Amino acid sequence: MSVYAEGATELLLALATPTPKGYWGVPVLVWGRPGTGKSTFIESLQREGFPVFTMIASLHDPTDFSGLPVLHDGRMRFAPPDWLQVFEQTGRGILFLDELTTAPPTVQAALLRLVLERKVGAHSLPPEVRIAAAANPPEIAAVGWELSPPLANRFVHIQWNLDGERYRQSLESGFAEATLPETDPERHRARSVFWRNLVAGFLKHNPALAHTEPAEDEYAFASPRSWDFAIALMATCELHGYAPTPGQPAPRDAQPFINLVKGAVGSGAATSFLDYLRTLRIPDPEAVLDGKAQVDASLREDELFVLFNTMKSLLTGMEGSDPRLSARTQRFLQGAQVVANARKGDSIYTCFRELIKSGWLQQRAAADQKIAPILRELSRYFEELTQILEA
Repeated sequence: MSVYAEGATELLLALATPTPKGYWGVPVLVWGRPGTGKSTFIESLQREGFPVFTMIASLHDPTDFSGLPVLHDGRMRFAPPDWLQVFEQTGRGILFLDELTTAPPTVQAALLRLVLERKVGAHSLPPEVRIAAAANPPEIAAVGWELSPPLANRFVHIQWNLDGERYRQSLESGFAEATLPETDPERHRARSVFWRNLVAGFLKHNPALAHTEPAEDEYAFASPRSWDFAIALMATCELHGYAPTPGQPAPRDAQPFINLVKGAVGSGAATSFLDYLRTLRIPDPEAVLDGKAQVDASLREDELFVLFNTMKSLLTGMEGSDPRLSARTQRFLQGAQVVANARKGDSIYTCFRELIKSGWLQQRAAADQKIAPILRELSRYFEELTQILEA
C-alpha cells in the first residue's frame, strides 16, 4: 500500500472496511496540523466513477446536511441538497467533510444523523459512499469549535503527521499515488466473527471498558458503537497483514492495527485490550475446524471461551449443504471432548447450551450419524445432550 504520511495507511484501511450494516467505510476523522496534506491525500483518491466531494463545514448551513423543508402536495418534506446527486449518479465515492472543527454546534448537530445513519432528510447515501473528515486541532484552527462527544463517537480518529524527513523525500522523488485496497467482504465477515468473540472475551473480564470517558487531549472513547468499529477494523487489518493474530508471529508492521484500535475506543481501553491480545495463546479457530490445529486443554477459561464461541459462530453460519460442515462439526465436538476430559467443561458450557437452545445441534445430530458417538461421550459432562441422543 503506497502512502506518504503517518496515518495514511490507517485512513485507507478504514475506508476499505465493509461494515455489518452493509455499507463501505468506517467513518474516519483525520487530525493534523495545517499544511500537512490531509485534504490533498483524501481528494487524490478520486477516480473516474469514484468522486470525492468536499464540503467545508464552516461554509454550510445545517440544511445542507439535513435537507431543506418544503411544502409538496400539502405535506412538508425535506428536499435533498444538490450535492447528493453526485453520489446518486455514481453510487460510490467519498463524502469529505473538511475543516470539521470550524463547524458551529448547529452544524455539528445536523451532521449527527448523516454520519451515523448516512441519511440526508429522507434520502440515504449509497452503500459504497464512504464518509471521511479532516480537522485541525481547535487550538490551532482558524475558527475553532470543540467537537461534541456524540459526533466524536461517530468517527474513528486518526493522527496525521508529515515529518521533515518524509517531506524531504517527497521533494526528491515525489509523492506516491494512493489507492484504496480491496477487501473481500465474505472473508471479512468470516474473520469478524473471531474478532467479535475476542472482544466479548475481553469485556467479559473488563466490563467497565465497554464504556469509557475520553482522556485528556483525545476524542476517541469506548462505547458499543466504537467497539463495533474496532472489530470491523481489526478484521480488515488481519486480511491486509497488519494484525497481531494470537498464536502467530506478530507482523512486521502492526502499528496501523494499534492506531486504529486506539482511534476507535480511546487509548485507555485500547491499551488494556492490546495487553489482553498479547497474552492469548489460542490457535486460529478456522484452523481447528479444518484439522490444521488442535485444542489445547491448558488454555485459560477466557481463551477457551473465545475459541469455542468463535467456532460455534462459524459453524452456525455455514450452509447445511456445505461439504465441510460434517468434518468441522466433528472436530468441534472432539475439541470439546479434550476440554471436558480436562475437567474444564464449565468454560464452554454456555456455548453448548446456546447450540442446543437454538436447535442447531439437534439438526446436526439428525443429519449426521457420525457425531452420535462423540455426543454420547460428551453427555457425561453435558446432561442436556442426553435428550438429543434419545430424540
